[in-house]
Amino acid sequence: MRKLFGTDGIRGVAGEYPITLSFCRKLAEAVVLKFCKDKSRLVIIGKDTRISGDMLEHVMAAAFCSFGVNVKLLGIVPTPAVAILTEKFEASVGVMISASHNPFRDNGLKLFNRFGLKLDDKEEEELEEIIAGSDSLPAETGSNIGRVEYDLSGLNFYREKIRNSFVFENPRIKILLDSSNGSFSFTAPNLLREFGFEVVSVNDSPNGVNINDNCGAVCPDVLGENVKRRGVDVGMAFDGDGDRVILADENGNILDGDQILAILAGAEHADEVVSTIMSNFGLERYLLSKGIRHVRTDVGDRRISERMQKSGAKLGGEQSGHIILRSHCLTGDGLFAGLKVLEYLLKSGGKCSELRLFEPLPAVSANVPVADKSVVFRPDAAEAVQKFTKRLEGRGKLIVRPSGTESAVRISVEGENPSELREIADALSQIMARS
Repeated sequence: MRKLFGTDGIRGVAGEYPITLSFCRKLAEAVVLKFCKDKSRLVIIGKDTRISGDMLEHVMAAAFCSFGVNVKLLGIVPTPAVAILTEKFEASVGVMISASHNPFRDNGLKLFNRFGLKLDDKEEEELEEIIAGSDSLPAETGSNIGRVEYDLSGLNFYREKIRNSFVFENPRIKILLDSSNGSFSFTAPNLLREFGFEVVSVNDSPNGVNINDNCGAVCPDVLGENVKRRGVDVGMAFDGDGDRVILADENGNILDGDQILAILAGAEHADEVVSTIMSNFGLERYLLSKGIRHVRTDVGDRRISERMQKSGAKLGGEQSGHIILRSHCLTGDGLFAGLKVLEYLLKSGGKCSELRLFEPLPAVSANVPVADKSVVFRPDAAEAVQKFTKRLEGRGKLIVRPSGTESAVRISVEGENPSELREIADALSQIMARS
């Protein structure tokens, strides 16, 4: 069982274990032992706009150099750029310093292998074993010390890759763009203007502590209100590291990741769409009505990416806004996915509100505090979950899972009848709460 790596890398409060200087050095050592023996001995490092990013960037770079590994510092870049550039630069590993949608006090470390893919379970477990064990490398000295290079060409390469992927002949759309004071603050507004869109850019002035602060993809209501107040055609919001996107139509109504998947399934002529267990049952019904296979995975865009690699599916994503288009890269890219929707909107000639392709089923959620999260595996709890799952079969879904961050069990029920959903959620809550 992994203890340090969560759904998306290692994450925590900056300055508290494991997001400490000493841990970063140990992680760098483990990465060198695992990935840098027979490969390029190059690591690339990107970061978002958090105040702690500089500190973590410098200690990671120093640690890698002390073991004879060269480092390219990319500066402030979105997470998908690190994924793409790890493969482009033929690096042993790519490191993205970010806590994604979390507040500025948190930070994290996302790792990519030489193919630009997030590490799998086995690789993460092996790194944890090295960190916990006694294997170590002596610090290199003299001519074996690695070099640090500030390389802004990486961001330019990513920008050009995006630019060369789209041609907008008559981009007659006014966009409100919310960069969440994060990684896309300096890139997305300029790129959209270069494409010819009229852009109202907000939350594009990061100061180290305002990332994700009442803005961006984590605050869709704010996006919707801004769209209505400004009278624009489309709203587009990213999270702090740019791997998520949420849209709003001209009326301020939100198009989340499920709606974006429905749109792109048709636009990209997908025969299979991969989402997680959290996607709304309405998406599943819509895709099946169009003859499109729908596959669910555990939570996390890494799980989606792994399934897409196995099946060859070209589209996958999460309700939260991670959208993966396999032709571009196998991690979420908020800007690329948003531009794909704009491309389809222009071709359709309609309004953004006309892209809402299904109505989500009603949902009821509960967060049940528990002393032991393994209660979900207790016979009476498992039997109840099975009973209610069967009851909803074909007309809804039930998700019961231990929280990854709290001593709690999360319950989510979807279906046509809200009173039935509440009944099921309440019954399961009572069972889970029993000591």
